Amino acid sequence: MLETMLDIAIILLLGIAPPILSLWMLHRAQVKYRQLSDRQLSAIATPIVGRLKALPPADMTCIEGYGYVIGMVSCRYNARSPYIRCAVNPNGPCEGCRYYE
Repeated sequence: MLETMLDIAIILLLGIAPPILSLWMLHRAQVKYRQLSDRQLSAIATPIVGRLKALPPADMTCIEGYGYVIGMVSCRYNARSPYIRCAVNPNGPCEGCRYYE
């Protein structure tokens, strides 16, 4: 009887340990984050933001109501999407495509 109760207690502790450990680590990270001053946070974030630059939209056209689209908008088969060029020739290019209309 005592052995069975000991087994149950061990299984219960093993089941509860990961969530408790996770909550404890989350609490420690939040405390550490709160201790950082705004100046230190901006010093950490500035190098990352400085390296990010907007790339010019290559082979993209901006259409009001759609946003940016790839390929020639005048083509009948253009998907009018920033992710896929058209249904017939999704990889492109539009120049020299035999389906261009």
